Amino acid sequence: LLLKSVYQDLFLDCTRQSGETYGLEMKQCVPAYQVVFDDGDVIDLGFPANNDGKKKGSSDSSSRENQSRGKMNQWEENGAQKWDEYMRCTAAFLDCGLPNFIEERLDLVSFPAFVVEALRDGAKSWPLKPHSEVLDAVFTNDKMRALASFQDLYVG
Repeated sequence: LLLKSVYQDLFLDCTRQSGETYGLEMKQCVPAYQVVFDDGDVIDLGFPANNDGKKKGSSDSSSRENQSRGKMNQWEENGAQKWDEYMRCTAAFLDCGLPNFIEERLDLVSFPAFVVEALRDGAKSWPLKPHSEVLDAVFTNDKMRALASFQDLYVG
């Protein structure tokens, strides 16, 4: 479930009570989803991170995540590292974009990370560029680009 806090806030705003009061129980799925390609290749994505940014989970989820990261590295040199950098960038854009541009609520704390990611490496991930150009600048492999474009669809 993405943006769990939005659902929690909805209940508080509308009823002044939590969703749990109405029996709503939200549990995180690990992994969050699985991608299956036309050629039968499969990869799991969406493993939770601790507050320090490091991944957490059971030994089974850690094993599955390691398998997924290995697959990314098979598809593209340093694929897992590029994925992490891309996800860091998109997280900064979401953290700034949601409050400031969607909710129209000024959140100055989120702007430094947004600006750093937008300008990193010659602004290769500039948020106003066509997304296909951003993906081409970040990834060389079609499957990695497909994963990243699916991530946007999933969030969008």
